[in-house]
Amino acid sequence: MTLSYRRQSLDRDTTFYIPKVECFACYDSGIVTNGDAAINQYIPDYDRTADGKINGGQDLAIICHCKAAYADYESSTNKEKQGFRESSGQVKTTETLRGDPQPIGITMEKEKIRQIHLNRQAAWKNTCQEMNELRKKKINGEEVETPYYIQVVKENLSNIGNMFSFTSEKAIVKSMSDK
Repeated sequence: MTLSYRRQSLDRDTTFYIPKVECFACYDSGIVTNGDAAINQYIPDYDRTADGKINGGQDLAIICHCKAAYADYESSTNKEKQGFRESSGQVKTTETLRGDPQPIGITMEKEKIRQIHLNRQAAWKNTCQEMNELRKKKINGEEVETPYYIQVVKENLSNIGNMFSFTSEKAIVKSMSDK
């Protein structure tokens, strides 16, 4: 068999695609994400310190209601996924260092999580349409202004050296940039 360095034609395609997930609230992980602050619309101080600074992991995870949050058995690989909810829908618990039971996450109303899902799904559809239009213009040689959200990411990535707070990590980043 000869190894090929060519990508599949789909991978060389310039089309922008929406993520292939069933649930946009948790992206099929079982834990509702908050990178876009969608949860903060319903719980304003979620994952925020007392002074309002964003601090991911500050609070218990919000467990989704989709099937990704439940235990599942994959017969083809003989693997069992534990899940975050019992079959009854209750969030699973764990034992704290003191031996007390503590839920591994919290539940948010189904309708609110459904609304987060629908909002993100619509946002992905809009982004997909916009990105494909921009790519077509660029391919046709038209001058295209970079969308603000890409400019923000580029700016954040230009400061990646400041992202690390540990001295050893800063040294690694510095040594990589020196080369």
